[in-house]
Amino acid sequence: MAGFRLSMRAIERGEKPRRARVPKIVKPPRPLSKLRQRGYPKDWAKISRRVRFDRAKGICEQCGKRHGEIVYQGPQGSWQREGQWFSERGEALEKPPPWPSRQWWDHLRHYCEPPRIRRVKVILHTAHLDHNPRNCADANLAALCQQCHLRYDVDLHRWTWGVNRDLARGQRVAFR
Repeated sequence: MAGFRLSMRAIERGEKPRRARVPKIVKPPRPLSKLRQRGYPKDWAKISRRVRFDRAKGICEQCGKRHGEIVYQGPQGSWQREGQWFSERGEALEKPPPWPSRQWWDHLRHYCEPPRIRRVKVILHTAHLDHNPRNCADANLAALCQQCHLRYDVDLHRWTWGVNRDLARGQRVAFR
């Protein structure tokens, strides 16, 4: 109603009527993103990009795979680029190592076929060497491909899996 009166007064004075101001609706605060909830800084995307592409030049710091490259993944972490086989640490090999017997039989039992060499696209990740997302010091960050990152974090993943398994069973977890 107040907005209408203001417009009528403007008409009486010979001015162009203006719309009355409508109060802005205050939006509720946006929830924190998943990364922010886990303790990553606001500029994590910039930090990660700098570590992966400026410092490491798009190459895994442990095995030497290039970001976006297609490689063939073999047994025991070995991989092939342009006909040359490399170990999980990036050392040249004459041929891929054999599949470990237990791994071969487990794969056969689970998938009903023997394991094969897989074609994989390499994606670089930024890994926290102390597993603390708040610590973004250069000495604590490494550019790793997905296989090296998983291998580096395997103990953390095993521990988390055990805690989640215990919680799913309804057990209380005494942190180890």
